[in-house]
Amino acid sequence: MDIYAKLDPQRFPNVSLPMAAILGFVLERQFTTPVLADVQVTPDGHVLGWPSEEEGVGHSMHLGVAADLRANLSRPGMAAGLDQEEWTRFAAIVRSRLGIELGELTGEGGS
Repeated sequence: MDIYAKLDPQRFPNVSLPMAAILGFVLERQFTTPVLADVQVTPDGHVLGWPSEEEGVGHSMHLGVAADLRANLSRPGMAAGLDQEEWTRFAAIVRSRLGIELGELTGEGGS
């Protein structure tokens, strides 16, 4: 199973709809409707998202704060049992897409 399948929000029944949408944005997958076309972390640490143009909604949505997002992105990675290589890849994707550093994998990873 690749990291995209491991991190699919359907595997985690307690993942909120906004978090599933953010994961979809990060992984470039459609997990929700609407799909987030963009997610930005503001200089003051707020997380804003914009739905895709196909959804016909042009305004931003406040999705939370960066500190919570960092923690919330780490949880599925740990729950999915990502090994060190997969975690490093996921952290690089998050850094590239959101500019957020996840830090090191804690606990035991597995496949």
